[in-house]
Amino acid sequence: MNPLANQPPNLSAGQSVTGPPVQFIGNQMWVKLAAAQVDGTFSVMENAIAAHNGPPLHIHAFEEFFYILQGTFLFELGGAPLNAGPGDFVHIPGNVPHVLQNITDSEGRVLLIARPGGVENYFAELGAQAVRDPRDVAAMHAIGERYGIKIVGPPIAARGKPPVGQQ
Repeated sequence: MNPLANQPPNLSAGQSVTGPPVQFIGNQMWVKLAAAQVDGTFSVMENAIAAHNGPPLHIHAFEEFFYILQGTFLFELGGAPLNAGPGDFVHIPGNVPHVLQNITDSEGRVLLIARPGGVENYFAELGAQAVRDPRDVAAMHAIGERYGIKIVGPPIAARGKPPVGQQ
């Protein structure tokens, strides 16, 4: 019997267990390990985040771990700012409002681990629904409700700007 027979596959750069990369709100995401492969315990994703981009302020019960691969990011965890660059590791406990933004002029990359897993399904739905603008809080909130994600404010880059549809 092969001990590796039922194990998750080894992936090369640019590969995802779910097929082509997911495109959403200025991000490109590769699922490296889906929750379904490990009984829902966690998910691992690589995210490429466009310059000066990031999600809206949000909250959810699952925890997240970010390992910065490339670029510099401004995180806000419960209102407290934190800068993180390559090699830095950021833990976001569940039920803490948070947001992040790539604060460089080029694409940034993070390895994202979510525990428990399943958030890759939310990102896939954002991509399938063609949600491209991180200021489109209404669309992100409507989809997020199905995954326990509540949008509670705009992205860092949109502060002081009206949400999409109210400009």
